[in-house]
Amino acid sequence: MKTTSGKAALERVLLGDRERAEAMVQALSASEPVERYTHGFHTGPAGLHPDAARDLIALFPGDSVLDPFVGGGTILVEGRAAGRKTFGRDLSSIAIRIARARTSSADEALLTRMRSASRKITEAAQKSTLQPPEAIQRVLEQWYAPYVLSELEAIRQGVLASEPDIRPLLETVFSSILVKVSWRKSDTSAQREKHHRPPGTASILFHKKARELGRRIADLRAVVPEGTPEAEIRRFDARQVSLKEQVDLVLTSPPYPSTYDYLPMQHLRRVWLEEREEQDALEVGARRLWRDGERAALKRWRSDTETWMKAAASNLRPGGHLVIVIGDGFTPAGPIDSSEPTELGARAAGLTSVARASVERPDHARGTVRWEHAFAYQKP
Repeated sequence: MKTTSGKAALERVLLGDRERAEAMVQALSASEPVERYTHGFHTGPAGLHPDAARDLIALFPGDSVLDPFVGGGTILVEGRAAGRKTFGRDLSSIAIRIARARTSSADEALLTRMRSASRKITEAAQKSTLQPPEAIQRVLEQWYAPYVLSELEAIRQGVLASEPDIRPLLETVFSSILVKVSWRKSDTSAQREKHHRPPGTASILFHKKARELGRRIADLRAVVPEGTPEAEIRRFDARQVSLKEQVDLVLTSPPYPSTYDYLPMQHLRRVWLEEREEQDALEVGARRLWRDGERAALKRWRSDTETWMKAAASNLRPGGHLVIVIGDGFTPAGPIDSSEPTELGARAAGLTSVARASVERPDHARGTVRWEHAFAYQKP
């Protein structure tokens, strides 16, 4: 989550509509852990706080919402709970899988079959002597103990053999454990940390996470108003998004500049799930852009910001709002201001400013401070 517990705001800047700017400050200040619905099911880098998503959706009424950087689907989960028609796009096929599962309204019969299949897969994996195909093993053997590789391959085979309507949920469950049982330090760090877990741990965790996903989907389904359609989630570049219908609200939290390389972070999951089409893609604000020089990277990021904001605006109905939550980035040369390029992008997209809220927070890891911003614009 981009706003974390214990990071009280040091300074605040409020511009435009005072009431909305104050509400946006409160959204930026959300920090407590949230367990409702499917929030928190699958770990991943960054992501808007669920309370911020809920409050910002409520602040800008309408019938529909688009998130062109959907990530794990937090905004769409809250949009569905609010009865909105929801659309999500992302460059990452792994993010699309996660978002689809987390926004699902699968009925109890399907969830029961999913849990039953996970139990059978777990039982088979605990007895497994399988090893992944050579192409997979060659890449992954440095990241897993041999017995963990065997369990995971049995789970993978069991998921592939499952019924088509439950397979996407089981794939997301499988995805959710792949970093946890590896020697990778975390989703955001590729550092290797060898450790020993008892054989069977991966299998048991898979079954536990399947039960958890079923319970969380049922919790979400219980609050989604009757008649609310399933979220429409597709793999698509935010710089080129084009919907068949315009929406009332585009709410998103694009990547902070030079903060993460989102696609490479999904390396283990892409290999296990045999997703390879992203390898040559370059996401907006990718950290690796800065390796070839700050001036070129800044120019590219500013251009990408203007491009995706124009695309977002083209999908807004007249009178609709574009709401952006973003923080400043950091490089060895210093901080990267996110506010000016965002304001310039809105101007290029023909949007008018409604409100802005910025808060300064301590960044203990870097021994400095970071500004986080919420911008609200309207299409004339």
